[in-house]
Amino acid sequence: MNRKISVYYLFLTVFLGVCITVLFGWSVRHVFLGNYRLGTYGEAVISIAAFPQLAKDVVLDISGFGSDQVIQDHFASLDGLNKSGKLQAGTREDKGYLLFSSYDTIKKQSTVKLLRIRDQHILKEWTPDIDAILERVKSKSRKSNARMLHPLLVENGGLVFGMDSLIKIGPASSVEWIADCMSHHSLEKDAEGNIWVCSRMKPSSYEGVLSHLDDAIAKVSPSGKVLFKKSVTKILYENGYRGLLAGGFRRRYEEDPIHLNEVQPALSDTKYWKKGDLMLSMRHRSTIALYRPSTDKIIWLKTGPWMNQHDVEFVSDHEISVFGNNVISDRKGEVLMDGHNQVYLYDFAKNTLSTPFNQAMSFFAVRTKTEGRSKILSNGEVFIEESNNGRLLRLTPQSAKWEFVQRVDKNHLSLLSWCRYMTEEEVRRIFPNI
Repeated sequence: MNRKISVYYLFLTVFLGVCITVLFGWSVRHVFLGNYRLGTYGEAVISIAAFPQLAKDVVLDISGFGSDQVIQDHFASLDGLNKSGKLQAGTREDKGYLLFSSYDTIKKQSTVKLLRIRDQHILKEWTPDIDAILERVKSKSRKSNARMLHPLLVENGGLVFGMDSLIKIGPASSVEWIADCMSHHSLEKDAEGNIWVCSRMKPSSYEGVLSHLDDAIAKVSPSGKVLFKKSVTKILYENGYRGLLAGGFRRRYEEDPIHLNEVQPALSDTKYWKKGDLMLSMRHRSTIALYRPSTDKIIWLKTGPWMNQHDVEFVSDHEISVFGNNVISDRKGEVLMDGHNQVYLYDFAKNTLSTPFNQAMSFFAVRTKTEGRSKILSNGEVFIEESNNGRLLRLTPQSAKWEFVQRVDKNHLSLLSWCRYMTEEEVRRIFPNI
């Protein structure tokens, strides 16, 4: 221990250490800029660079507080539907229900609850064996971080949700089927009872030409059979919109040029669309498209003014709504351009665009940089999920009827994983005796 070290060897060691550090940093940057000629060495470098995060995840898992679904609290006055210790007045007159997916710190996993808003009563909870599901779908996720994404209540009291694959569980939470289809983001039921999901082509439709994540739309039957699947890149290309693809393939972190996050089926015919048509939301193109699977044609397409949006919805026989995150990605991350998110209402009949909830969204600082959902209700109010911050809101154009969070402890909330506002009629179809 007392042995002296030559100054020469000390400086040599430091010099070699600096050289190795610089070479390692350059290699990581080289790979993330989309250059792949380093081959296996490049993959090894990325694995080494990811090790500190892996070690952190292990430590957090052991400590019992390692779920990415537990987030910092930004709403100290909220607890469920209570605000400052009192039930918010707008909840008592609300006859709707919340179907929400959140993290349970006792069960250490995601669960889904059906909550009656007016009295905060939990009618039902679903708690599947997530470890068994992850093993069956060969997922790299951990139980504590696996989200039951965008749960859909189905006829027998079961649920369909996304967790890498599309999964159906029964009313007792046992797995009934797992579709042979990757599922990410939204899932919605069409007029025939089939489920449309955001999926992905594996292998890519452009394998050997492009190295992007080839997002796809997929239709799955009520029994879990994949009935239809097609690449969104191909849909754009074949319909004369290949220019939208340019600019999305250069860098490694832009290998997701489409980022499909919503497939919304039309449930009836109108002057502007037909039953079975699909509204597609392509986040990284800031583009919404009306696509007709029966003819393989894009009927209508619009880019912006929403930016990096989520969740397009049919509102009436001539209107749609879009939840605009209104963020731009730069080297510092996602930047909110207006200080808050926006709900856009587009009128096909008048070819006009409005933002009826701008005042309320600004006042209540609705600011989710990614994810986020909105649904304009039959009385003209809007239900919003502010996903990143774990808050739900029911807004009028000027105010909030109520806000909701799923509290974990004094300083933390549960992330919410694409919740649904359901009417009393919709719930009674499944549970007639509520």
